[in-house]
Amino acid sequence: MAGKSNKKDLKAHGYMTTDEFIDRLVPGLKDYLKQNWGWAANELYHPEDLFSTAEIYLEIGRRIVGDFGVAPKELK
Repeated sequence: MAGKSNKKDLKAHGYMTTDEFIDRLVPGLKDYLKQNWGWAANELYHPEDLFSTAEIYLEIGRRIVGDFGVAPKELK
């Protein structure tokens, strides 16, 4: 019973599984890359450039989470 309570508390604080993280990350990252590099499906870009742009997106996300949190526990 304590394990369930702990897991519920962690979820309330924004913790997630790796699958949940990826599912939430990918749509926004995909849109961000397309907005920065264009919507043409057949365009080719160097992986270093794509990684660099993805790194910026991830760093912004990390800073937002660090500064504002993910899902602060409700105050009662």
